[in-house]
Amino acid sequence: MIKLTIPGRPVPKGRPRLGVRGRKAFVYTPPATREYEKIVGWVAKSLGCRPVEGPVSVSLRVFCRRKMDVDNVAKSILDGLNGIAYEDDDQVVELRVRKFKVKNKAEERVEIEIREAG
Repeated sequence: MIKLTIPGRPVPKGRPRLGVRGRKAFVYTPPATREYEKIVGWVAKSLGCRPVEGPVSVSLRVFCRRKMDVDNVAKSILDGLNGIAYEDDDQVVELRVRKFKVKNKAEERVEIEIREAG
């Protein structure tokens, strides 16, 4: 089982944005989302996470002050763990997300548990 905590305000997955450079259009992930996914990956790597093979079960406990959609927070977390805690988030066969309201900024975080699903 892997347990880790991502400190700070959870960042929901932002909607893809459309950009134009010259005559070419492209789709990109918003910078805040990209940065949060990197933080998730760095925390997991610093704790020695190695990609698990096979199906996994993920449990998220989201502690936040403001309203946010837990499904979008889960997507940011799962994408940030790709290639680090598992090869691909397609391996996630069970996902449990709980949201808790906190009163101050210092309490905001996401607690993550990843275990092999049998």
